[in-house]
Amino acid sequence: EGRVEIYHGGEWGTICDDDWNIEAANVVCRMLGYDGAWEYLHSGKFGPGEGDILMDNVQCTGDESIISSCQFNGWKNHDCSHHEDAGVKCNKIRLPGFHRNLQTGDEGLDFIRLKPPRGHRKRLPQLDGYVEFYHQKKWRKVCSTGWDLNTASVICGQLGFPRAKAIKLAYFLTRARARKKHYYWLSNITCIGTENKVSQCKFQNVDISAYNTCPGEPLITRCIPGPKYARGNFKKGGKRRKHRKHSPQRQETIRLKVGSAEGEGRLEVMRSGRWGTVCHRGWNLWAANVACRELGFGTAKREIINSYFGAGHGPIWLTDLNCRGNETQLSDCQHGYISTSECNHEHDAGVACYVPQFNANQRIRLVGGRNPMEGRVEVKIRKRWGAVCSNDWTMKEAMVVCRQLGLGFALHSLKDVYFFPGTENITEIAMTGIHCKGDELALQFCPSDGRSLSVCGDPHRSSTPFAGVICTELSPDLMQDIPLLQQSLHLEDRPLHNLYCASEEGCLSPSAAKMDWPYGSRRLLRFSTRVWNRGRADFRPARSQDQWIWHQCHGHYHSMAEFTHYDILDLNFTKVAEGHKASFCLEDSECSPGVSPRFDCDQPGGGVQGIAVGCADNYQYNIDCQWIDISDITAGNYLIRIRVNPGTLVAESDFGNNEVICNLQYDGSRVWAWNCHIPDDFDPEILIRY
Repeated sequence: EGRVEIYHGGEWGTICDDDWNIEAANVVCRMLGYDGAWEYLHSGKFGPGEGDILMDNVQCTGDESIISSCQFNGWKNHDCSHHEDAGVKCNKIRLPGFHRNLQTGDEGLDFIRLKPPRGHRKRLPQLDGYVEFYHQKKWRKVCSTGWDLNTASVICGQLGFPRAKAIKLAYFLTRARARKKHYYWLSNITCIGTENKVSQCKFQNVDISAYNTCPGEPLITRCIPGPKYARGNFKKGGKRRKHRKHSPQRQETIRLKVGSAEGEGRLEVMRSGRWGTVCHRGWNLWAANVACRELGFGTAKREIINSYFGAGHGPIWLTDLNCRGNETQLSDCQHGYISTSECNHEHDAGVACYVPQFNANQRIRLVGGRNPMEGRVEVKIRKRWGAVCSNDWTMKEAMVVCRQLGLGFALHSLKDVYFFPGTENITEIAMTGIHCKGDELALQFCPSDGRSLSVCGDPHRSSTPFAGVICTELSPDLMQDIPLLQQSLHLEDRPLHNLYCASEEGCLSPSAAKMDWPYGSRRLLRFSTRVWNRGRADFRPARSQDQWIWHQCHGHYHSMAEFTHYDILDLNFTKVAEGHKASFCLEDSECSPGVSPRFDCDQPGGGVQGIAVGCADNYQYNIDCQWIDISDITAGNYLIRIRVNPGTLVAESDFGNNEVICNLQYDGSRVWAWNCHIPDDFDPEILIRY
């Protein structure tokens, strides 16, 4: 959202709001890469602009590709003031595959690398070498008269590394002098150390038309990588090594959640063994720099506010941060503690950090899709491209692929796909048996069976055994209401004559089939659940509407075979009883303030099912199958586990918060539940005590 400014004749200018309407706003938003406009604004809603008013009386049909294709009075022909500047609010959904082509005066300073000298092998990540910037189609060096830690720290930060290290000049200079030509662009870069990139430092330009214009030496830098990117963690080709058995595990106190790319996401910090968020009051680029370096990345590309990565949950540990930018930890900054009247989870802070470059996106591609966001997955192994076997292909592998390509989150993981081939007709299988956790840097870092065409696919099937993906920029994120679950747990002895429909849905233990129906009863552990969508996209059923199954006994459609798993576990995590909830009605039962419900299944044909962002789907304890049949378990201490979207059939930005576990005591006639928690919210020591 913002005031609309357009570039024409070498200058930026505004648009007058005369005749400004939603059709013109739609054109502007599509030019910016969004799927249309939500609202058009007038009368300088976002403040008056500067410079010329370039367009007036703009009249669009809404189908134009650029705003200048609409009818208007002619460039700079207007009768307006800047208090009439037009604005827009765009839909949050991005157009698939859209990439902005920004033109800025300092664009060359955003393209930086470390170049190893002659005789030194290039390694990824590249930790030391000559500092070079890409300017006017050449990589150019920086003229320097010495080495400065503050300047080197900023350079390393922009390269994705948290710190810089002193380097011996003689190590490089003998090789530097051996070269006859040097291309220079900048000289005398001077930083104070708190900048997030070189363009914010002081520097001078040199004459790029001549060679060897530097009176000193080319600038060299050596960087120290974060723990995740240490060279000892990688084999040849960039594959991660397994952790040594006796290496000490680093205790995390800061992390990023639900980002669509490496080094970005909602910021969370640990206090007293529990993860919580940071309020965006006082959140600025200096604080974001400190957080990124503490995370093991470089400096911050940008600080992010207003829960851009989705609302968190649990405590908000920090607010009113006041960082100088040179602190080693976020907790070293001056800060206040949370007041719930001032901050809530709509104000969670996030960051996007500079990360080391591995060129991992150059070793994977999507082929044959309808747009750049989808296709058959092909990987490059030893200079040869090949397809990926779809055996064991799940949403977690698809998530890694989309992140590796910089295309956001996975929307669908596709098996046995056939997309029209691209430039090459690849039929060879390059990888089989892939098993990812979902947070790997690249698909090649996931455990796999390597190349084994003989075990891929079924020789009797007619479809291809290839894996594919469809990516998206936004994703939902489901989370359960823990207090409601804990407070509603209770027992009920229900007669068998009231359980015929539930039996047809498989909601009773197998022993129920051996009873003398309709006589007798089953003991049920009943409870209510409320599932919130805290992500940035709507949660929709795994099956399309034409695949929903009509259940005659209950008179409703099943849009997902299993939406939630309910399990009773012993203290060794062995399952002793189970239940499930078929998702017969995904809808917006309630919504956060200011959010309107959009999904309602009480319509012919099953309605429109889903959970909108900021809304929740409620299942009350008195609904069929909202229970676990515990008729066969004895008195004792147990755990109850509730897991939403258990098969990860629907893509989410974070699967770690889908599970809730409670301690449960059953004495044969009563139950007690306590310590209900999301395991991902606590450190291991707390979980062991639970």
